[in-house]
Parts: sequence; C-alpha cells; structure tokens
Amino acid sequence: MTLDINYWNLCGHEPMLQDTIRCHAFREALEEAVKPGCAVLDIGAGTGILSMFAAQAGARVVYAVERTGVTSLAREIIADNGFADRIQVIHQDIQDVKLPEKVDVIVSEWLGGYAVEENLLPIVVQARDRWLKPGGTMIPGKVTSWLAPVYDPHLRQDLDFWRSYAYGFEYKAAGRAACRDYRCGCNHVKTENLVSPGQEMWLVDSINFPYAKSLEPFVCHLEFVADRATQFNGLAAWFRADLGRTLVLDIGPDHGDTHWGRTVFPIDTTLNVTAGTRIVVDFEMVPLTIGASLAKWDVTVGDYHFRSEAGTAVVG
Repeated sequence: MTLDINYWNLCGHEPMLQDTIRCHAFREALEEAVKPGCAVLDIGAGTGILSMFAAQAGARVVYAVERTGVTSLAREIIADNGFADRIQVIHQDIQDVKLPEKVDVIVSEWLGGYAVEENLLPIVVQARDRWLKPGGTMIPGKVTSWLAPVYDPHLRQDLDFWRSYAYGFEYKAAGRAACRDYRCGCNHVKTENLVSPGQEMWLVDSINFPYAKSLEPFVCHLEFVADRATQFNGLAAWFRADLGRTLVLDIGPDHGDTHWGRTVFPIDTTLNVTAGTRIVVDFEMVPLTIGASLAKWDVTVGDYHFRSEAGTAVVG
C-alpha cells in the first residue's frame, strides 16, 4: 500500500521527470541499446518516460509494467505521444506478469540515493532471469555504491537546534532521533565537504547478480584517513551507474545536481579531525519488504564510537 501512495501521486514522479541529468542519461542509454525490432521490458514504468524513449529509439514493442494506479495516466500520455501501438502498459506486479516473449532489453530505474536501499533489485533480477534473452542488455548495468566521511553544515545546524532548548523546552530526544535518521537529496554536499575521498561500498552487476544474493544484506567495512584538518559529522553516500558502453550516470559530489543528491548519515556530534585521522566505518543495508530497507552505520574515530541503532526504513 505504501508503494502505491508514493508512486501514483504526481508529486513523486515530477522530481524524477524534472531531473534532466537522469532522463537524458537513460535516453542516451536506450538509444544505444535498442535496435529496430527489439522487444523492451520497462520495470516500474511510472508515467512511461523510459518506455517512450525506447519506442522512439526503434523498439518494436515495449512492455511497460507498473504496479500502481499511475498506469491510467501513463496510457493517456503514451497515446497522446503516438506510441499506443507499440507500448503495452501492464498494470501488475512484475513478479506476476506473463509476457508473450522474451525481451532484448530490460530497463528499470530501480536506483535509490546509494543505489540499493529501495530494495527493488530483487524484482529486477527475478525479471531478468525470466524474461531477458541470452545476450540481452540490462539498463543500468554495473552500479557501484560509494561512501565518504563528510562535514555537512546543514546537519550541524539541525542538530544544534534540537539541543538549543527551543522555546525553553528540552528536545534532546529529538536530537537523538535525528542521528538515527538519514537525509536524502543533499545536493549541498560537495567535494569540498568530504573529509576523505570516497570509497566503494559494493558493486552490483545487474546482468549476472544472483537473485539469492539480492535478498541478503549489503555490508561493508571501510577505513578512511582524513586528508586535512577539518570537521566531521556524518557520512555521505551516492552511486555510479554504467548505462552503456561509455555512458555513466554519476551522482557523486563532484557531479551535477540530481533529485537523488547525496544521502547523509549523521553521527551525534561534530568532531575536529586532523590530517591522518583514521575514521572506521561499518555499514549495512538490510532488506525488508520490496521497496523498503533498513540502514545501520557504526563509526569509530579514536575513542569516539557512534552506532545508529535501528536506522530508518526507506519505502520507495
């Protein structure tokens, strides 16, 4: 039910459609992958933008699968643009779909702010095993998740507010809760905010990633070294996705702003660090139901240790 609430509402689709970096990247990827006569499967088609890109690129047929009620709007949009004869909008869970054929290309924008946290990878991999022809193409292909220690001044302002006795009341409990709640869409986190360069958390190769593995937690242990004297109050995560032979969608802090931004995971204080300070991070993304996950992060700097406890569930 929660997935439907988020994704039938146009407020959920508008930021994605307004994200020109996202849309142009997927359009170029489909123009590269789709050949005349191809069959394409679009998983989580939404309002149909990727399906229309595929049809425009020459697909013979596009199966646009979407589980929410936005399908009625998608059909209108697709018809208004003259693609109703080639795009079949299917209002169904992808796990239950029965297609009349296998496809040459599967496209799905299953990516969260650090790629895997919306926990949509399992249904994409399952569909790949059922419906992709041998030698077919997955868009995106390889997706790498990245993490770096950062200083986020916006985060510090927020936490300072909860500790300021707002209106004369004690709000420490809210401050503690804020440290367990990560923040999405943080485009203000740039390269100059990094305490140390980013490191790879994990890599997903969608063409051969095992279905069983997609159901397991994603875990990493990383050790960073501060490259200068600065402040540190959280972690920032992002992804880099290979969409084609040379086409890359990178939402890292040294790239353009997208609707994803960077995802920031707070610690409960602001630390002063010097060049050479070691920052040890253990991070885990725990899958829940499809569309939801739990993040956990542990940070150790010298004698200081922060554990996020339960993290926050994400519903895509």
